[in-house]
Amino acid sequence: MRFSYLALLGFFISAILLPGCGSPRQESNSALADTLTVDSLAIFTTAIRNQPGAIAPYLNRAGYFIRKDSLNLALNDVNSALDIDENHAGTYAVLSDIYLYSGKVQRALDALKKALELNPSDAQVDVKMARVYLTMSDYKQTFESLRKALKKNPENVEAFFVSGLANEEMGDTAKAIESYQLAVARNPRHYNALKELGILFAIKKDKLAIDYLRNAATVRPDAVEPLYVLGMFYQENNEPDKALNVYNEILLIKPDFKLAHYNKGYVFMVYKEDYTEAITAFSNAIELDSDYADAYYNRGYAYELSGNREKAQSDYRKVLTLNVNDEKAVKGLNRLDEN
Repeated sequence: MRFSYLALLGFFISAILLPGCGSPRQESNSALADTLTVDSLAIFTTAIRNQPGAIAPYLNRAGYFIRKDSLNLALNDVNSALDIDENHAGTYAVLSDIYLYSGKVQRALDALKKALELNPSDAQVDVKMARVYLTMSDYKQTFESLRKALKKNPENVEAFFVSGLANEEMGDTAKAIESYQLAVARNPRHYNALKELGILFAIKKDKLAIDYLRNAATVRPDAVEPLYVLGMFYQENNEPDKALNVYNEILLIKPDFKLAHYNKGYVFMVYKEDYTEAITAFSNAIELDSDYADAYYNRGYAYELSGNREKAQSDYRKVLTLNVNDEKAVKGLNRLDEN
């Protein structure tokens, strides 16, 4: 079994829109998301202590807590900011994030409407509004909010990016690419736009995917997602050695990324017919996830191809304990019984 670009695309978009679904996550509170480190919490807490009565340190720490899915702690900081000034527009914008990530969509919209009431010129609030409408699949309101944002600030990078997400979700790949490219033209280091462009060009089997994915990986050297798509691009376009190099690159960054181990096994088995290396790679994936049915099946198939019937049968039976009546495993066992 291989993973399709389209499946990855859907996963990445949902993760961008709704943090908590897995990686990667939506940037919270402007560029702050790109600069958070393990020391950020201590820095924000110190700023709160040193600047009594200041709102920004509370909102910065709330943004940190949002990224860490500590929404109650984030709400505490927002409430502290509201105690200082209940008419601070930026506080309601951060509050909208908390509501959105808690699944309280209408409250998120109400908070953004309050932010716009207090500061009608803030284009970023319109972009946040567009994101909320996009999670509701309300494309008319999504684009209306984006038009308002761009009218206020024609160079708003996030407006172009969210337009790309919306067009992509609606199935208009050409317009999605155009929107993402407009975002990258204004911010060449926009990680998510670069990554989405890489995925879309990979689907088209266009080598432009390579540059976009490499650029995304350069922006975030600790992120494995663009490299994984790049490895798949090479794999799907019959360049197994390049695919293996990229998967090994991923494992230097994140040794427990099971998909890289799994795909290495697939490349060794299908493209290079090296069943020993394939078995090792699938075994590494299984060590990371003992319920990884696809890894068990493919390791069983690698054992079958290498002539080890007993271990092949064992893996096929294991698949059936995980997925009752799995068609591939049943066929595998039938093949072994016939020979």
